[in-house]
Amino acid sequence: MSGMTTGAPPVSSAAEPASRMRVGTLSYTRAGLITLFVYLLWGDFCFTLMETVVPSIMPLKFHAIGAPNWVLGLVLTTIPNLMNTVINPFISFWSDRLRSRWGRRIPFLMGATPFLVVFLTLLGYAEPIAKWIYASLLGGQGSQLTVTLVVIGVFMVCFQFFNLFVTSVYYYLFNDVVPEAFLARFMALFRMVGTAAGALFNAFVFRYAESQTGQIFLISGLLYLVAFGVMCWRVKEGEYPPPPPLKGDKQNGFAANLRTYAVECFSHKFYWYFFLANMSFAMTWVSGTYAVLTATNIIKVSLETFGQVAGACGIVSLVLLYPAGAIADRYHPLRVLLISTILQSCVAPLSITFLFLRGMIPDSMVLWIYIGLSAISLPIVTLHSASELPMFMKLLPREKYGQFCSANALIRSIGLMVGGLACGMFLDAVKVFGATPDQCYRFVPVWNLTWLILSGVFYGLLYREWKALGGSTGTYVPPEAGKA
Repeated sequence: MSGMTTGAPPVSSAAEPASRMRVGTLSYTRAGLITLFVYLLWGDFCFTLMETVVPSIMPLKFHAIGAPNWVLGLVLTTIPNLMNTVINPFISFWSDRLRSRWGRRIPFLMGATPFLVVFLTLLGYAEPIAKWIYASLLGGQGSQLTVTLVVIGVFMVCFQFFNLFVTSVYYYLFNDVVPEAFLARFMALFRMVGTAAGALFNAFVFRYAESQTGQIFLISGLLYLVAFGVMCWRVKEGEYPPPPPLKGDKQNGFAANLRTYAVECFSHKFYWYFFLANMSFAMTWVSGTYAVLTATNIIKVSLETFGQVAGACGIVSLVLLYPAGAIADRYHPLRVLLISTILQSCVAPLSITFLFLRGMIPDSMVLWIYIGLSAISLPIVTLHSASELPMFMKLLPREKYGQFCSANALIRSIGLMVGGLACGMFLDAVKVFGATPDQCYRFVPVWNLTWLILSGVFYGLLYREWKALGGSTGTYVPPEAGKA
């Protein structure tokens, strides 16, 4: 990449001090750093579009074919997180210790991308493929719903397998190629670009989710293939020192790797508070699968209106992200996360009240209340979003960043694996309290409030440990593995 060198810093003078423009063996000019940002952010824009498609559109497809909520939770949440639980730690540990001519992150990203795109496209055309299998191969025998669910499930598993190689490693790349002095600014821009991609999708594409499903999946996959391919080609990693020795006497083999991973990640209560806080908050994500069903069946807004409100929220969030990042930088991301979680717990009862009283509210007021609740929640959620990744970077050991991120993903995925199925079963169980089955979606914010409270408790414990380790005095060092 032009404007980037490896090894010694450039001899020519630069506008920025040389130390600020270096990360590891990489050294940038200002133009080179801007070019790096452009490639990474363009890749993120297309990556976010691709990642938005499946969780946004597939719930509509499941609902349209008459699948129960527990199946939706199983296929979209439980199975992917079961795979993440098993595969992510191996990929992350392997990536941290890989030394190749292309680096330790890009080989994983580039190798998985073509296969990911193939199965994403097949997922978009799963319903017509299932109809063809049912009519032509099975001769119309058996249940067409079962055939459709099996086809979707197979394509989802294959897509998720290759997607894990990307999502497990992608965020680690930033820590390796972006100079530390510019990480906070880059992460703010990263969040802004991702939010813009989501807003554009919701505002202009989501309305066609039911009528143009295959085309949306195909175009987003091809766009991602080109953008990510160019990013992997143009962004260069530096050279890394040899990986640290494994724990124990043996330095090779699965057992030595597993022991090292377990001791370093799970032997200190600080990291357990970190993992459990993030896992508890992530349990609110599983209800996002039912957000569009809540909006269309309980609030009674159209898909177009839902997309427009979500798009408008995304645009406003885009404006708020940079100042939210500045607040996180000024007061520390952990403090901001704790406060935002408490505030979200205070707002959730408003949503519960609105959904349960929906039948008593005039239709002319419903949309305005929906917009008002979104406006109240938006700044709080933006604070959390702007603080999350910076908190990871400030609290976790830099040299083993991928490994600890994967441990966090492991615990989070175990929770989501159970939570995705449990949330669907919970919503199916509370159908008895409504006049129609769809009224079960009134209980979605009840699920969220429960986990927000638990998350706040663990963030509070984490904050207490962080202060005890010198966090409030600026002397914090990530606690050493194996010492409680």
